[in-house]
Amino acid sequence: MKKILLGTSAIVAAGLLAAPASAAEKIKLGLGGYYQSAFVLIDEDVADTRTDNMKQEGEIHFLGETTLDNGIKVGVNVQLEAYTTSDQVDEHYVYFEGGFGRVVLGAENSAPYLMHYSAPSAVVGHGVDSPNFFHASRPGTAALGSNATFLNATSDANKLTYFTPRFSGFQLGLSYTPSLAGGRGGSSGAYGNLNDNVVGRQQQLVEVGMNYVNTFGGVNLAASAGYTGGSLEADGAGYDDLEAWSLGANLGYAGFTFGGAYMTSNQGLELNDDLEQWNVGLTYGFGPYKVGVGYAYGSQSNGRVGTATATDKDELQMLELGGTYALGPGVNLMAGYYYIDFDSDIQANRNEANAFMIGTALSF
Repeated sequence: MKKILLGTSAIVAAGLLAAPASAAEKIKLGLGGYYQSAFVLIDEDVADTRTDNMKQEGEIHFLGETTLDNGIKVGVNVQLEAYTTSDQVDEHYVYFEGGFGRVVLGAENSAPYLMHYSAPSAVVGHGVDSPNFFHASRPGTAALGSNATFLNATSDANKLTYFTPRFSGFQLGLSYTPSLAGGRGGSSGAYGNLNDNVVGRQQQLVEVGMNYVNTFGGVNLAASAGYTGGSLEADGAGYDDLEAWSLGANLGYAGFTFGGAYMTSNQGLELNDDLEQWNVGLTYGFGPYKVGVGYAYGSQSNGRVGTATATDKDELQMLELGGTYALGPGVNLMAGYYYIDFDSDIQANRNEANAFMIGTALSF
């Protein structure tokens, strides 16, 4: 009997060594996300039209996180578009976070994108920088689609990103995207299922972001800088290795937030004039209300070097006046006025629009 007991004890001990007890819990998924809707009246020059429109934008987020016994947090984030679209599943990634910083693997925006500061907006889902809703028709041959100072060349293609811990207000972020061959959310890299050495397509994209956040008395300061660089898979006439830069800052005091940003990019093309965009905005929050104004301007050559339109330039201006009322936790009412002006050396690229919007924005 003693031998049997000793043998049993040895088996138990070996099992404990092989699979130590853990206080960490298995990851369980929860839900989050947002849903925004807007009713818009638009008066624009394109075909001299006056239209009304109902626009919606939303995502359902599947979120999960656990903390391991060593203190490292491990999580997952999968974002499902709340309407039918070609990119039905948007960002999807896993992350590891601890005293070493944060590592993100998967389809998520780049470090300089996530760390960027730009013109503040008082209207949820809108703003003059990369709005969810753009209330004007884009001329069909316009080089500019909207104003954006966020570095978004890799969008949410699969990538590896690392964020350092924040030291004395400073934080650094680094992203690496092997290839844009897989597109948004696809298999990032031409590994066995896609053609390689495609003219004009970028690969081995390196992105660097840095920001500084601090408070001095009653003044809040946040500033950012970013860089994106890529290499062509194959050379071709009119194309170039991608280079883009961004700067941004916000200053807050007593309910006011003032800020703006600047971005320039060669778009991976040989252009007479690189894309340049900048913006500025001011908001004021009091109680459940927030109101504000913002302005943005961008310009870019319409054609590549050596083409008939190489010296033609497109310009886009955008003005926003609006506000949001917090009806309750995660429930907002919003309204705004928008002036949008596409101008170009090519007559067909022009449009001027005035838009009035009311809507709701829910977060959950």
